[in-house]
Amino acid sequence: MMIHLKRNWPAKILSLLAAIVMWFFIMRDQNPVMEVSYTVPVQVQNLAANYIIEDAPQYVRVTLSGPRDTIINLKSDNLKAYIDASGVSTGQNNVTIHFNPPSGMNIVEIKPDTVTINVDEYASKKLPVEIVPIGQIPDNVALKSVTVIPKEVTVSGRKQQVMAATRVVMKVNVAGQTKNFSAVADLEAWDNAGNVLDVNISPTQGQAQYELNLLRKDKAVPISAITVGQVADGYEVKGITIKPVQVTITGREEMVDSVSDLKTESIDISNATAPIDGTYNIVIPDGLTSKMTTVHVTVDIQRKA
Repeated sequence: MMIHLKRNWPAKILSLLAAIVMWFFIMRDQNPVMEVSYTVPVQVQNLAANYIIEDAPQYVRVTLSGPRDTIINLKSDNLKAYIDASGVSTGQNNVTIHFNPPSGMNIVEIKPDTVTINVDEYASKKLPVEIVPIGQIPDNVALKSVTVIPKEVTVSGRKQQVMAATRVVMKVNVAGQTKNFSAVADLEAWDNAGNVLDVNISPTQGQAQYELNLLRKDKAVPISAITVGQVADGYEVKGITIKPVQVTITGREEMVDSVSDLKTESIDISNATAPIDGTYNIVIPDGLTSKMTTVHVTVDIQRKA
């Protein structure tokens, strides 16, 4: 029996190799290697909390190769590319797009495989919301009150832009309004020059609730300066000058008629030895409005004769 097995062994080995090669080609034809491309979302990983990237690509094109069965069973929703931002610094950075292929698959191409991103310091701060009216309320309508929701928002993003933001405004069209109304509008962050800044605002919208009264009446009333405290020993108040001496208030007739004058905020003259000169707010009762909200006051303080 052993003699029979050992006979013609080279031919038997060649036959075995031929069978293996034939099996390989048959299996390859049944499950061939294919290429397929996917649009894959890009994630930014390992970015320091004090940095921000706003121009990283959202998607890249990834071409993979692998057996047909593997490709058919592949769920493209699970594919993710990523940027490792652990080594970036402020300014422009050239970074590589990374991708971990599924088991049994090979990367043919990532397009693009490198990108240039701008990295800036991240900053945030809170600012009150202001209303910028568009148009004018009719002359026979009085503005009773305006409620802004929210009163304060968070501004965040690139540090340079955030630091330049001085106002968050909401534009409201008030033209022709005669009854109470509510308005919702997008919020904008402005710098001192009124330029709109590229920052994130949270929340993104605000609401303004207007209370209006018909039968608006205008009346000019004098301004009184209110002082608190006592000047230094040996000194006295010689006089108080207010410019302008009167302002026009507006509101419902019964409210306007009930006001005979307006007063300034308190002016502290404690231990003063020289004239006090400045701009002070006018205290305007609720329900009344005035285009002028401040006056210039000079308190003349001199040594007693």
